[in-house]
Amino acid sequence: MTSQLLPPNPCLLAILLIVNYHHQPRLLFHYPPRPGEDNSHFATYLKSDLTDDETTSSDEESSSSANEHSSKKESREKSKSKVALEADVEGAGSASPENIERLVSMQRQPKWDDIFAYGAINLAKLLCPASSAHKKRFEMSLNDKAFIGWPVFSRDGQWQRRRKKKRPRAGDQLSEEKIQSGQTERSNLAAKSTLHLDEELDATSGQDTDIDGQHTSRGEAETLLGQKVANPQSDQIREEAFKPKKAKEELVSKDTLKMFHVVFVLDPPPLEYHLRTKEMYDHVIKKFSRALKWEQARSNYVSKEASAISSASKGHYKASVSETLASMYQQILLQSSLAKAISTLFNSISNSKIAHIHLTPTLSLSLQIPIPTSTSILPSPISPQLPGLWLTTANSLPSDDEINTTTSQLASHFTLLLLSDLSNILSDVNATASPLTGPLTHYLRVYKPTKSFLQTSQTSGIPLPDIQFLASHLIYWRRARAIPPLHQRDAYIVSPNADMQKLVASTSSFAKLFPTLPSLPKILNMLSFTPRPYSALIPSKNHKEAYLEILAWLLRYGWVTQLRTFAWIKVPSHIKDIVAKQPEPTPPQPVSKPDDGPSVSTANLNPPPPNQLSPPSPTSSTNSNRTSFPYPSSPPIPSLIPDPRHASGLPSRHLAAISAYVLEQQGKETSCAWDRCVDYFDGRHAVEIIAVREGWKRKRVDELMAGWERLGILIRGRHW
Repeated sequence: MTSQLLPPNPCLLAILLIVNYHHQPRLLFHYPPRPGEDNSHFATYLKSDLTDDETTSSDEESSSSANEHSSKKESREKSKSKVALEADVEGAGSASPENIERLVSMQRQPKWDDIFAYGAINLAKLLCPASSAHKKRFEMSLNDKAFIGWPVFSRDGQWQRRRKKKRPRAGDQLSEEKIQSGQTERSNLAAKSTLHLDEELDATSGQDTDIDGQHTSRGEAETLLGQKVANPQSDQIREEAFKPKKAKEELVSKDTLKMFHVVFVLDPPPLEYHLRTKEMYDHVIKKFSRALKWEQARSNYVSKEASAISSASKGHYKASVSETLASMYQQILLQSSLAKAISTLFNSISNSKIAHIHLTPTLSLSLQIPIPTSTSILPSPISPQLPGLWLTTANSLPSDDEINTTTSQLASHFTLLLLSDLSNILSDVNATASPLTGPLTHYLRVYKPTKSFLQTSQTSGIPLPDIQFLASHLIYWRRARAIPPLHQRDAYIVSPNADMQKLVASTSSFAKLFPTLPSLPKILNMLSFTPRPYSALIPSKNHKEAYLEILAWLLRYGWVTQLRTFAWIKVPSHIKDIVAKQPEPTPPQPVSKPDDGPSVSTANLNPPPPNQLSPPSPTSSTNSNRTSFPYPSSPPIPSLIPDPRHASGLPSRHLAAISAYVLEQQGKETSCAWDRCVDYFDGRHAVEIIAVREGWKRKRVDELMAGWERLGILIRGRHW
C-alpha cells in the first residue's frame, strides 16, 4: 500500500426516502428524527418503547404511572400552546373563528420533515431528478453537505426491463405443431359460433379477430374452415385495441409509485470529500438501492412500505414535542420493515459497524464500509494516527506467480488469526441457523494459526477453495484476519504502532489468560532486544504451545509484528566481466517475402571493396602520427536486479551467468534450488514464504541463503 490510510469516518448525517406518485415528489421518511442534532433522547425513548412491547403484562402497572406522568406533561404543553395561541390572537388584533382556525392549523403543521432548515417540499423536488438519471449516481451539494443516491424509476409501471422477443424472419415457416394448434383453435371457434352464425355475420363482416395475440382475418378463417366464422367478443377486443395511449395511462392509478430515491446525507471533510463519498456510494448506497429495486420488481415491496409509512405518520402533528415525535417514529418502525432497515443502516454505518438488514423473510443483506486491517507505512507525527493497527507489508491476496488462483481468493500460504476467543465465535456461529454453520464449526475446530490454508486442507481433507471461502466469510464479518503462519523460527518485534495507552488495561487481561507465565511488560521487554527468533523466548518444549498462544494474542491486538526478511540479487564485478567477454547474441532478422512490397536491397548494405575506398584526408594522417595512450579500464560496479522474474536483455544474461557460477561452486542441487528461488528475490516477497510455498524446511532455507551470501550474489534486508 502506497497511500496513507485514514481512520474510519462515515460522515453520515441522515438517510432520506423520496417517493413520487405521478403528481409531485414527497419526502416520505428520514432518519434520525432530527438530523444534525442530538438524537440521544429519541434513541433512549425508542429503545424503551420497543423493550416495553416485549415485556409481560406484569410491567403494565409500572408503565401506567409513566403514562400519567406523560399525560400531565402533555397537558402542560397544551396549556403553554394555548397561552401562545392567545398571544398570537391578541397580536393579530382579532379573535375571529377564522383567525383562530388559521393559527391552529399553522401550529399543527408537521415540522418533523424539515431537514437542515430546508422545507420538505422544496428538498424533495431537488432530490427528484429526471428519468434520465435512472440507475445512475446522483450527487448534490448544499452548504457543505453532500446528498448522494441512486434513483430508480419505473417504465410504464414496470420495474424490470422486459426482454425483447425475437421477430421471425421473412423466410421462416411455421412448424407443423403450430399449424395443427391453429387449426384446432379455429375448429373449436367455428363449433362455438355455429348457432349464432346468421345473426352475427353482418356485425362481423369485413372485421379481423384477435385471439390470444394471433391475428386471423375473416377471409383466412373461411379458407381454412370452409365456412364463415364470427367472434362474439370482436367488438370488445376492437375497442380495447383502438383505445388511445392517454386513455391507457389514465387506467394507471395516481397512487402508483413512479420513482423512489434513497438519499444519504454526508458531511465529509473537504480534503477527504472524494474518498468518503466514493466508499459510501460503492459499498452502501448502490447495493442497498439495488436490493430495493429487485424486491420492488418482485413483490411491489417499496410501494407497500411507503403506504405503511404514510398511514403510520398520519395524525401526528405535534412534532415539536419530543415524546410525540418519538412515538410517531416508534409506530413507523414497528409497522414498516423498510423504515426499520433504514434506521438499522444508519445506526450501524454511522458507528463503522456491519449493518445486517432484513427486508423480507426471503431477502436480507449485510452492508459495511471496509475498515483498514493493516498498514505498511508508519504514520508520521502530523498524519492521522491509527494506534494498534497491524503494521506489515504482508499481502493476503495471491501474487501473479501463483497458479489456479483468482484475486477474490486468499493466498494459499496464509492462515487465519481470530480476533476474539474461539468459544465466543463458535457460540455466535451456532446461534444462527445458516447453511454455513456446520462447515464453519468444523473448520474452526481443525484450524491452527501455525498451519497455512493449504496445509490445513491436506491434513483435514477440506477442499482448499472451501477453506478460502470460509476464511473470507470470517474476515468479512471482522472475526478474523489473514496473516502468515506463526512459526517459532521467525523473528517478532514490538510494533512501532502499538497503542501504549492501553498497556495497563491489557496487562490485567493478559494476566487473567496466562497467569503462570511472564507478564505482558516482561514479554514486550524481551522482544525489544536485538531481533532474534521467537524460539529464544521459549524456555522448553513443554512451553511451546503456550508461548505460541501468547504470540497469537500479541498479534491480535497489535502489540508485536513480524520482522520479515527480503532479498535482492547482486551482480558481482567478475560476473559482469564474464558477460562482457561473451559475444552478444544476434537477434534473428526477418526474411522479406515477395508479397511484402518493396524492400531494401542487401547489395547496398555490403561494404565497398578496398580499391573503392576514398583516400585519407590530411587531417586524418596528421592525427595518426600522434601517439595514443590507452586509459586504464575501471572494474565494473556491482549492481542489483530489481525484478528477476521479468528480466530481459543484459539482466537475463547476468542471471544465466550467476546460475552457471552457482552450479560450478555449489553443485547441481544448490543450482536447482537457486533457479526455483530467483523469483522471490525482488524485494517484495519475504524469504519466510519460500519454505511454506516450496515445501522446504526453514533450516535448509537459512543454509541456502547463507551460502549465496558468501558467494556475493545475494543481499538480505529486514523490515515489517
